Amino acid sequence: MTGYPGVSYVAQNGVQSGNAAVREPGTITTVTLQPGGRAKAQLRDANGISGYDPAQCKLSPAEGLRIYPPDRTAALFVPWKTEHCAGPTVHSLTIGPVRPG
Repeated sequence: MTGYPGVSYVAQNGVQSGNAAVREPGTITTVTLQPGGRAKAQLRDANGISGYDPAQCKLSPAEGLRIYPPDRTAALFVPWKTEHCAGPTVHSLTIGPVRPG
């Protein structure tokens, strides 16, 4: 794998809620996984603590995260019931590049 995963919140109806994660600058390397191997990418969530105006935030429920591994079109779903800012100008999620681990 090389690059960044795609990450976004998923609403109850299974559609994306709010903006997808913004890519944080970082060193991009190729990670080769053996069967059962692991890789990681740092996800940050500024959800609710960043002082957004409620009208800008548009607080919305989420059922989890949809995650696309780099260069893949099939997504994984990670359950995570939470509330997040889903306003069109809010980018509360950031993601770093994939690293070994």
